[in-house]
Amino acid sequence: MNVEDIPIPAMAAIRVSKEGKSALFETTIIQTTDNKYIYTMPVRVDNKLVNFEAKGLLKEIKIEFAPFEFYEWRNISIVRFVEDGKSYLRIRTTTPGIKAMAWSEKPVTSTKKKKENLISQEALQVMSAAQTVQEQMQSEGDRS
Repeated sequence: MNVEDIPIPAMAAIRVSKEGKSALFETTIIQTTDNKYIYTMPVRVDNKLVNFEAKGLLKEIKIEFAPFEFYEWRNISIVRFVEDGKSYLRIRTTTPGIKAMAWSEKPVTSTKKKKENLISQEALQVMSAAQTVQEQMQSEGDRS
C-alpha cells in the first residue's frame, strides 16, 4: 500500500520497541505527501508530548483503512515539528505498507496507576458481601 493511498483522517497506532519491550500509542493521520511522509497529530500521555526521537528504538505505524483493514509500515522515523504554534509528527517511510492484523496490546494513555479501579473493586466486594449477609438475614427472618 502506498502512503498517498492512506485515507485522511485515519486512526493509527505507533508501536515503539526496544530490548523486547514495547509500547503502543494512538494518533490520527492528518496528511500525506509524495509517498514517503505521513503527518499525524502529536501523541500525549498525561498531557505531556511523547518523544519518539530517542536512539535505538524500533518504530512501526499501523493505519486503519477501513473497519478491520490495517496496513503497517516498519522501520519508520518520527520527528516532532511545530507549525503555527501547534505540534505535529512527521513520519518518514521508505517501504510500502503491508496488510496486517490489529495489534493485540492496549495503547498507553496514562503512566499513572489506576487507584480508583482498585477502590471500586474493593467497594464492589464489600457491597456484595453486605448484600449476601442482608439476604441471609431476611431469609432467616422469613423462616421465624
